[in-house]
Parts: sequence; structure tokens; C-alpha cells
Amino acid sequence: MPRLESVRIDAVVVLFAFAVALLAAALAGIAPAFFATRLDLVSQLRGGRQLDGGARTRHGRRALVVTQVALAVTIVAAAGFLTRSLGRLRGLDMGLAADRLVFVDLALVGTEHAEGKGHLQLLDDVVERLEAAPGIESVTPVNTLPFAGTGGWDLAVFTAEGQSPDRAGGNPSLNLESVYPKYFATFQVPLVRGRVFAEDDRAGTPEVAIVSADLAARTWPGEDPIGKRLKFGSPDSKDAWRTVVGVVKPTRYRELAAPRPTLYVPAPQFIESAHLLVLRTTLPVSLVAGISRSRVRAVDADVQVTRVAPFAELLEGPLARPRFNAFLIGVFAMTGLLLAAIGVYAVQAAYVRQRSTEIGIRIACGATAWHIRRLVLGEGLRLAGLGVAIGLGGAFAAGRVVRALLFDIHPLDPPSMLGAVLLLVSASALACYLPARRATRVDPVAVLGTN
Repeated sequence: MPRLESVRIDAVVVLFAFAVALLAAALAGIAPAFFATRLDLVSQLRGGRQLDGGARTRHGRRALVVTQVALAVTIVAAAGFLTRSLGRLRGLDMGLAADRLVFVDLALVGTEHAEGKGHLQLLDDVVERLEAAPGIESVTPVNTLPFAGTGGWDLAVFTAEGQSPDRAGGNPSLNLESVYPKYFATFQVPLVRGRVFAEDDRAGTPEVAIVSADLAARTWPGEDPIGKRLKFGSPDSKDAWRTVVGVVKPTRYRELAAPRPTLYVPAPQFIESAHLLVLRTTLPVSLVAGISRSRVRAVDADVQVTRVAPFAELLEGPLARPRFNAFLIGVFAMTGLLLAAIGVYAVQAAYVRQRSTEIGIRIACGATAWHIRRLVLGEGLRLAGLGVAIGLGGAFAAGRVVRALLFDIHPLDPPSMLGAVLLLVSASALACYLPARRATRVDPVAVLGTN
């Protein structure tokens, strides 16, 4: 649940909920009380009929059941939309092998390794010691945690060589990654063409860059991007031109649902300020934490390891709100489904009670249990079918309302719609079963003898 620490039980909210419950109960009792006061008691007793309120009451019950089913279809379909959307988010291809990645956060502020050459030397020494540990395959420094947003690591404007100011103005905003040579090996980001950064790509050498495949396709459509040049800023920017030396598969490292194209530059040629290490390892996180702390302490006892987290734990952040939305709507959907089933059951139980004489006559005339069950089930399923038909219109409206919360799911998602329909029809059929079974046990002698 997002921001759980800020949630509290509020007395005003509790009192409001209590007042709404009382009001709902009062409103639910008004209609039956109104119809009960209008009964003609003498005619009811003379006719030998039960005090059921007459045809108007029966029609009112049916209308309520149809409404319940329609609302249940709407909210169950909405829950289906959000649940399938969450499933699509969980199953996304990240563009990198995230299953064995562990992030280690170092506290460097206030130490001699906070910046400059001391910073680089510390990173080199720690990486070397960690890679020497059994079970750790590769280590690379990074600047930000995944899904932490841009935090200044973005490039709003860039220019490709040969672009006019108008063309450059249409370039997309980029994620900017300042990376180290083992970055692509550690994350296992597939190389599409060209090469990755090497140790020779350092300060004082020609500046280079690697672009994601989607950026290359958009900036140089139909052309080979290797050897092309681009720079930060507008065409009149004084920033140095950077030569593209590689193209890699797009990743979802910064954003999960709507990733932007990425521009990679070598950290020695841009900013060397990493305080995070990413380890590709087969070891459990608890063991990685112990190894990391001991090896970092061996390099500098003043540097602390403040956090050790697997990639899966960090992925929970962007999934928290979609998961909460799906859970909350799912609870409402199950509640609506239960209420609809109870409503169908109640109406069909009353239907059997009120038509017991007719059912007794049918049985006396030779109707089998199958015929009686079909009679009761048919009545209940007709009400459910009408509610489902109306509810599909509500599901269409619900899909449009929650469209902003959906990922890769159409607001008229057929599986969600079909699932809602089947669930409500099945629940209605099950709710009709007990009254139908009770109807087959009507004793025609006893029923007809009292009439």
C-alpha cells in the first residue's frame, strides 16, 4: 500500500462511514415499509395468499436484482482491466537481465572519496575486490537506482549533426546515463551493433556515445547510426560533438510503463559521481550484504554500505500503485459479486415460495424435477442476463474512466468483459440452484390441500 506510514484511522471518517451505513439501512427499509402499509389485509386473508406485497413488490425486487447484477458486471470488468494491466506490467521485457542483480548503496559524503581521483580509485578498488569474491560475476558503478526518475539525469534537448533548428526541436527528451565500461556486461543489455565503451574512452580522448535502438531509429531512420554525431543542446550549443560507437536494445531502467530513449556516455568523459554498485551474482542477498560490507571496509573503513537490495525489491516501487488499485477494485468487485448472488438467491427463493401452488400443480400433472429446475433457473438467469446486458454498457464506461490507469490494455478488453459476464452468470446460476432444488421438493398434496 503506497505511503502506508501516513495512513491513520480518523474519527471523522469512522463516524461518517457509520452514518452512511445507518442511512443506507434506513433507505433500504423505507420501500418495504411503505408497501406493507398499503396492503389490503382482508382481501389477502380471504384469498389465502401470503403477505408478499403483490406484483409491484415482485417487480421492485427484480429491478433491484437486475441493478445489482449490472453494477457487479461493471465493477468486476473494471477489476479485470486493472488486474490484467498489472500482469502486463509485471511481465514486461526490461531490456536487461534483472533476475540476478543486487544494488549496493555506498555512503561517501564526508569522506576523502566523495569526489575526484580519490572517488574513482575507491570505486576501482571496491569493484576489484568484489569481483574477486566467488559467486559475483560482474560489478559496475551506477549513478541512480532503477525507477528513481530522472533526478537531473535527463537530456531535454539534443542535436544530431546536420539537423536544422526546427528538426532538432522535434527530438525526443532522453534519459542520460553516465556509465562505466562494465555497465552493459553487468546489466546484460544486448548490443545491436557497434561496440560498448572501453577503458580507452576516457577524458582527453574523442568523445563517444552509445544510443538505444529506438533513439537511433528516430534520429537516423533507415541509416547506419555508427559514426554519426550528436551533441547536448540546440544546434548553436558549444557542447562537444559525440560520435556514436554503438547501438543497444532499449531498456526500462528509468521508467517502467513509458520508457524514453536513452543516450549513454562514458563516465570518465562526463560525470564520475557514482555512489551505487550493481552486482551480478548467484549468491543470496544476505550473503552479498556481508561480502559487500567486509570488502568495502577493507578498502576504507570510513565508507559505509547503507543499503543492499535486489532488483525485484526496487521493482516493487513502480508496481505499488497499480497493485493497490487492482487490489482495491478487486475487493469492491468481490463484494458486488456476493451482493448480486445474494440478491438473485433472495428473489428466486421468494419466487418459489409465491408460486408454490403453481409448482405443485405442475408436479401433480407430471412435471419432472428437471422441468421444475429449468423453470426456476430460467427465471433467475433471465434477470441475470438482463443485468449483464446493462452491465456491459457500464463496463464500457468504466473502461474509459480507468483508461489512464491501464497499461497495454484496451478499455474494451474482451477477456475482462467475457470474464465478468461468465463470473456473474455462474454466480447467478449457483444462487438459483438452492431455490430450484427446493422447488422440486414441493409436495403437491400438501400445497393443493391448503388451497
